[in-house]
Amino acid sequence: MVDMKNDPYIVAAFIKAKEQEKWAADGTNPIVTISRQRGALGEAIAFRTAEILTDMSHGKYPWVVVDKNIAERVIEDHHLPQRIRSFFSEEQKLSIEQHVEGILGVSTSGSTMIEKMTRTMVHLARIGHVILVGRASHLITLNFPRAAHIRIFGSFKRRVERVAEGKQCSLHEAAAEVRAADERRRQFVATYFHSDIDDPSHYDLLFNTDRVSLEESARLIAHLVSAPDFREREARKLSDLRHLVLGG
Repeated sequence: MVDMKNDPYIVAAFIKAKEQEKWAADGTNPIVTISRQRGALGEAIAFRTAEILTDMSHGKYPWVVVDKNIAERVIEDHHLPQRIRSFFSEEQKLSIEQHVEGILGVSTSGSTMIEKMTRTMVHLARIGHVILVGRASHLITLNFPRAAHIRIFGSFKRRVERVAEGKQCSLHEAAAEVRAADERRRQFVATYFHSDIDDPSHYDLLFNTDRVSLEESARLIAHLVSAPDFREREARKLSDLRHLVLGG
């Protein structure tokens, strides 16, 4: 498996491919969001799902994973944010700003990292074929018609064992890290998005990785999203509505 983590150049290549196709960034293309507990294999599932979905389209529709670190580095890049914005008309840019304002409950002046990251995630989701990991992406893209929202979880014991094995540390140290990471994520969603990250009603699929393997999880997600009729009716309704509002 190719390790694509923390590489903003992957996003740059993705944007370049979409530019060459003159891609319609209308928010009706499929996306995936993954919310995960620490040590539940969420990131690995995201990257494997992207590989499977890209392979299933024979490379016609490349998928990219955007996690917290990639999003932050894309924001810091002086060229990528403008290239992403170039996909959108002024009306679309305005609707994105209003969308972010509605989510955060504040005017999006772009002065905080939270606002910038939220806006970046919305921009990329409007382009489609992205897997957004964490950072309340399931709430940010709640109204996207072809978004599949996934929650990855597992027993505390098994998650601690994975972290200890991966970091070559003691079970005691791993347990402290898992507790801290879970609490940070819970607090982030509660503070900025006024929601409970563990609320199952926010997700389409939930995977317990004590019982379902990384490969099985990724293939099931890919099977859902790649189906020709995956929420096609909802996407068509949104496209028709925009056509009427924008006059073509």
